Amino acid sequence: MRILFGICSWGLGHATRTLPIIRKIIDEGYEVTVVSSGRSLSMLKKELGPGPNFAWLDDYQPAETLNPSFLVPSTLFRFPRYVTAMLRERDFVRRLLVRRKMDVIFSDNRFGFYSRDVPSFFMSHQLRILNPLGTKVLEDGTEIYNNYFFKRYAGVLVPDFEEDGLAGRLAHGLSIIDEKRLNYIGVLSEFSYHSTVQDVDIFVSISGPEPQRSAFESLVRKQLYAFEGRVVVSLGKPDDGQMDNGHIEPNVKSYLGRAEREDLLNRSKIVIARSGYSTLMDLCSLRKRGFLIPTSGQPEQEYLAKHHMERRNFYSVQEKELDLKSQLEEALSFRSPELKYPTDRAVEKAVDVITGTARNA
Repeated sequence: MRILFGICSWGLGHATRTLPIIRKIIDEGYEVTVVSSGRSLSMLKKELGPGPNFAWLDDYQPAETLNPSFLVPSTLFRFPRYVTAMLRERDFVRRLLVRRKMDVIFSDNRFGFYSRDVPSFFMSHQLRILNPLGTKVLEDGTEIYNNYFFKRYAGVLVPDFEEDGLAGRLAHGLSIIDEKRLNYIGVLSEFSYHSTVQDVDIFVSISGPEPQRSAFESLVRKQLYAFEGRVVVSLGKPDDGQMDNGHIEPNVKSYLGRAEREDLLNRSKIVIARSGYSTLMDLCSLRKRGFLIPTSGQPEQEYLAKHHMERRNFYSVQEKELDLKSQLEEALSFRSPELKYPTDRAVEKAVDVITGTARNA
């Protein structure tokens, strides 16, 4: 069986959560082709090695602004470009299928990555897109939009638990989409918990699209100068092989491979990161405390940070309120929620769905 993966390159989160599925597919002897772009594609190549086929295809480039007031309007303004990207995805898949037979197509948040002639599956945790005003009419409109595209797929996978999940209102209590037709597979993560000495005080995970990624790096690292404990910083730049020579070098890494990252995360007392959904899944899998700083102007991250702060799962503050020295002690009093079942079971459920051995949506 030949399986085609199309992965959104908006940050590394989509690539990291799809990685365990791809690994499982490869282990079971299927032939894999992976399509992405930018740092996501670089990371996937590093992690998967020479086994799969790889191809570059640009997708939805984020708004290039650091002003949170303009982030949502700028994103809406770029919508025609997103439509063009979807059409480009459809054309890419069509032309690839002319040259090479595929048995299954899997899309992580690439809306145009499917074929009417090949069983296609879509994965997303954001079934309802929130807006800064909290307007229900707009939220229902985004469900209608998603539902329109979901009908083009043989199945829709949601990387969350069906009840009491991590995604909150993003994937539960839906008004338009029929949740019974979705495949809630559970939490996906490349990482597993193991008991070890916690000799790293803070692990900092820098992630997200530019220019927000670099702004986050600058914000956090300025506050690390006043911290005397052991810190490890991962810059999330798999395409940059150079080590940083800053204040806390050599504990600043351009990129960490799976094994080294898992080891350092398990050894860390707390993780400072954006409140992206893939990060939350990793923290839960590792039973790790999180100090979350949502990207200003991104309603999804702001909602997830607030949602889990209220439940005392993960501590969070807005960018402008960050004061690491005074807030760290309280952040350490929070505890991540427990998984209902291991992440390897979620991977198995995903593979069952896309290879045709489980129910379809």
